[in-house]
Amino acid sequence: MTKWQEIEIKRILKWVEEHDLYKNDPDHEIKIFETQETDYGTVIVYIESGLKNDAGTMAAVLCRTRRHIFIGPKGGLKCYKHEKGHDRLLKGWTNVMIFGADY
Repeated sequence: MTKWQEIEIKRILKWVEEHDLYKNDPDHEIKIFETQETDYGTVIVYIESGLKNDAGTMAAVLCRTRRHIFIGPKGGLKCYKHEKGHDRLLKGWTNVMIFGADY
């Protein structure tokens, strides 16, 4: 993992804590935070956040925010957004973090 990728992971985690968790609201938490490094130098980050104690309820299905982000060797962000039968590629910090979440 490169220095740029580590910096982007920290930025992503900070952004998720501020926006998806509503500035550390005690009713929300990060459910899953996984990083995986590939053989070709890309880091894959998967984040799932939602309400506390929602396991086994409809809120676990409908109210969680999921992000699947790819970070390149120099810190570039990409994700795919599934829309009406096709996937749209999103690039850059703003597009990935604002429009790249699945609800």
